Amino acid sequence: MHHTCILKEFIAIMFELGLNVTQRNAIACFKFMLVTVLCVADAADILVISTVLSHSHALYTNVLTEALATRGHKLVVLSADELRSSPNVTSIYLEGGYAALRKARPSDTLEDFKYSSSTESFIRSTKWILKFSVVGCRSLLFSEGNKQFYKRYKNATFDLIIADVAGPECFLKYAQVFGNPPIIGYTAFFSRHAMFLSDSENPAYIPHFMSTLTDRMNFWERLINWFQYKYYDLKRHYWMFPILEKMSEEFFGIVEPRIEELDTRLSLVLVNDHFTMTQPTPLAPSVIPVAGLHIKPVKPLPKDIEKFISEARHGVIYFSLGSNFFSNRMEEGKKRMFLDAFAQLQQRVLWKYEDDTLSNIPQNVMLRKWLPQTDILAHNNTVLFITHNGYLSTQESVHFGVPMLGIPLILDQFKNSVRVFKKGIGLSLDLNKIHNSQQILDKIKILIENPSYKQNAHKLSAFFRDRPMPPLDTAIYWIEYVLRHKGANHLKLAGLDLHWFQYYLLDVYLAILIAFYTLYIALAKLVDLIIKTEGSPKIERKKL
Repeated sequence: MHHTCILKEFIAIMFELGLNVTQRNAIACFKFMLVTVLCVADAADILVISTVLSHSHALYTNVLTEALATRGHKLVVLSADELRSSPNVTSIYLEGGYAALRKARPSDTLEDFKYSSSTESFIRSTKWILKFSVVGCRSLLFSEGNKQFYKRYKNATFDLIIADVAGPECFLKYAQVFGNPPIIGYTAFFSRHAMFLSDSENPAYIPHFMSTLTDRMNFWERLINWFQYKYYDLKRHYWMFPILEKMSEEFFGIVEPRIEELDTRLSLVLVNDHFTMTQPTPLAPSVIPVAGLHIKPVKPLPKDIEKFISEARHGVIYFSLGSNFFSNRMEEGKKRMFLDAFAQLQQRVLWKYEDDTLSNIPQNVMLRKWLPQTDILAHNNTVLFITHNGYLSTQESVHFGVPMLGIPLILDQFKNSVRVFKKGIGLSLDLNKIHNSQQILDKIKILIENPSYKQNAHKLSAFFRDRPMPPLDTAIYWIEYVLRHKGANHLKLAGLDLHWFQYYLLDVYLAILIAFYTLYIALAKLVDLIIKTEGSPKIERKKL
């Protein structure tokens, strides 16, 4: 792979000749993008590991791979989702993952999840998310698709590996197979790698990535936060990694380097986060925020949906629980409560509902098995989003300035829901505590009739959108940066290489204590000697 820079300076000069200051400022962004297009690394061979058992993660990956393919790079994508190959993209389907997950999941209906923001729920969520990696590793690593990939590509050369670091981590062993090319981490979920690489895992003011706590904590909250950090890390180190090591050793026949070591050997992390969604956090140069990367340009809606929304005199409410949780898995009584609540509204309701079993549907409600979420949220007539508060859906709602009624079910959804509430852009409902339609109706009316929610949503949207470059362009720039420089170790913080006792300066404190103690002993002996020396003549005089 070689570097090329076609006519960069010439084009830059041509653009600036004859332009005044205002015109130069107006084209500054365009010139930067043009130069970036012309000054890129040659087409690279990239392995993309997209093995998280989540359809939303696959959609997020697709946006990234499509953009890289458009730039001329050749990608091989290992995916738990069955994707079509396209020009410059070869998709390898790793079958069986979702079937294994369905057997292992803790529930049959949405109400069975019974997660919350409590510490007990945090422990259950941690066990589940780590089990999620184990299930993914066991099912996908030994899938026929992966066996065929390994057989076909084991002698291939890749310039870069891009891996979804939400798991399963056993696939990081491919770095050793392919000669240890640079690894870039990314994920649609919030990544703890961002905090690790930034050396900012400080429980005093940075909440654990699955915690509902904020950056302003009292003593007990800091104690809980410290416990959550330690519990997650210890469970991951002593339970999950040994299981993954055993499976990966069986498949690859490779012991060293350990998966846990590879997990910390990332050149760069593209983190799906933005300070408007969480809290200001110190980040290393190797941690690049790209929240909203997946949000594509708005497209025209299908005619029937456009008509339904545009003709809604009081606006439209959009209801979707995402790509992993389905409304048709709610208890029958709950479904009826939602329909009864919707029937009492002046607004129309678009509900993503996954089958045709619902009956007695109110006239103001339209059901569809699939809906173009981004395009609906972008519509001026959309007044509310009823959502599970998955991170991608929450980002889309913030991006378009739409207030939310959250129905969190698992993992980070509770954290997202709490933050939506604290930002003043939404409220939440506990699915297991809904006993009648009035509870749903009351929350909807508060959000629609109180203008502060809409105002706050628009304000947060302005913060979220105000960036020097679009997030997808930022991601592509930094991926090609790593390709151009064959890694990014120069962005790595030195603190990551310190032993724990060096990191916390325990050796320095010990040296200071020893020095003070030595000085104390020396002074004590000196004083004792002086006292003895001064006392000797007095004794002699008494004898005389």
